Amino acid sequence: MVHLAPKPKLWGSCRLSIAFCVFLASVQMAMLRDNLGIALLCMSKPVGNFMCEPNDATVPTLPWVDQKKNCEFEWDSTTRGRILGSFMYGYISMTIVGGIISNNYGAKLPFLIAVYGNIIFHMLCPSAALIHTELFFACRFVQGMFVGLMAGPFFQLFSAWLSDDEASILLSFSFSGYAFGTIMIYPLSGLLCGSNVYGFGGWSLIFYVPAIVSILFIFYFHRYLYDVPDNHPKISPEEYAYLLQNVGISEEPPVIPWFSIFTSLPFIAYMLCYSAFLWNVFTMMNLMPMYLQTMLGIKTSESGYLYCIPFILTFLTRNFNAITYPIVKDFSGMSHTVCRKLYCCFGCLMVIISLLSIIFEEHITKLHIIVAMSINLALGDFAYSGGFFPTLLDLAPNYAGLLSGVSTFIAFLVACPSTIVNSIIIKQNTREEWNTVLWIIVAMFVFIMCFYIIFGSASLQLWSISKLEIPERGTFRSTLYNASRSMSVARPTHIF
Repeated sequence: MVHLAPKPKLWGSCRLSIAFCVFLASVQMAMLRDNLGIALLCMSKPVGNFMCEPNDATVPTLPWVDQKKNCEFEWDSTTRGRILGSFMYGYISMTIVGGIISNNYGAKLPFLIAVYGNIIFHMLCPSAALIHTELFFACRFVQGMFVGLMAGPFFQLFSAWLSDDEASILLSFSFSGYAFGTIMIYPLSGLLCGSNVYGFGGWSLIFYVPAIVSILFIFYFHRYLYDVPDNHPKISPEEYAYLLQNVGISEEPPVIPWFSIFTSLPFIAYMLCYSAFLWNVFTMMNLMPMYLQTMLGIKTSESGYLYCIPFILTFLTRNFNAITYPIVKDFSGMSHTVCRKLYCCFGCLMVIISLLSIIFEEHITKLHIIVAMSINLALGDFAYSGGFFPTLLDLAPNYAGLLSGVSTFIAFLVACPSTIVNSIIIKQNTREEWNTVLWIIVAMFVFIMCFYIIFGSASLQLWSISKLEIPERGTFRSTLYNASRSMSVARPTHIF
């Protein structure tokens, strides 16, 4: 009889430090990505019912480039939509590359390259915008490429550090960093837009300040980020033994089963849900600040504070799901798959109801919009953090990094055109144009809700393994322990 290692406490453990690394990386990604929606409102000249708050303050950039203050960039809605999409175009170009690198050489290398590149190119954005619009576009595109490297490493890191009973809480906590970063950046961007301290301030601070904050995260990454437990110099014998017994072991096929991957209906259901979810989130992030301004006449500084309310609730919802999902599953006695489907269905319905309430309400108020957005993003997150998103580690743990890169590439490829499609639809900022944008999202969520109920799954897919080895506890989470000792020699994680 095999002796089962006791479960070591989570607080202060290496497992939690890995999860916190992903949390900080998610915060950084959200801050350096989502600030552009407010920044463009602060930079662009007012046109029609599009407003801008003037500010005489400037931040020095390149000495040979003419400085521009708030509201001095001549960008129409199509140009703004193209700039908003530039980050995402770069992002999707590298997600599969990040997945392949992390799958073959470990997660830490592409993770840290992504962190450094994201910060450097984000700090170059103000100078690029002053030189030429296309250079600004290119800078955001390259920034997105670096961040795209991070999609695969996120899941590949977790595949070696998560036991089955801790997967829900650590995954949800880690990815709640996206909501937390958005909570920070929207009010901060609105404040920085109107800042004027002895002539120092304005739109460019929206880029510089979050980049400087992100630099502080790097110190934590260098100290606590490791690919596998064998490489971690501070892991306790108790935690190592626990992970060895509770992170399942299975042998991956000698050749990646590409045909099985792309014909797997559960994986297709996962990608469709991911795509629709991103389309909705991108619309809420990039266009709703403009909706508040053009349809309700709310100033940029106020919209920054109002707009963070739905993301505060999303952050709370994501961590609520982390804590309560195992309780709900155990209490109900439902299978993992059924429980994920119910969460996904509930979240989809909340998105649909929230958007229909905006479409059919004749007299839209500020309170109505904030409540509807809160339901959309916070309760809709049940479909994401409690529904389909965590199932990637259940479907094919051997290929967690690779499939994360593939699914992220396809989802972003589908969702990135949302900024351009929406900017084409919204020309005059009329109620009918905005309703068309919302109807598209409603149709998407009706479809993916039905598709996931029929084809979604949270069960191990047999194409991801070649030999089944059932450990004493846990499920099939990773093959990394079979190779972790050889990997620690072949690609040491102390490279940075």
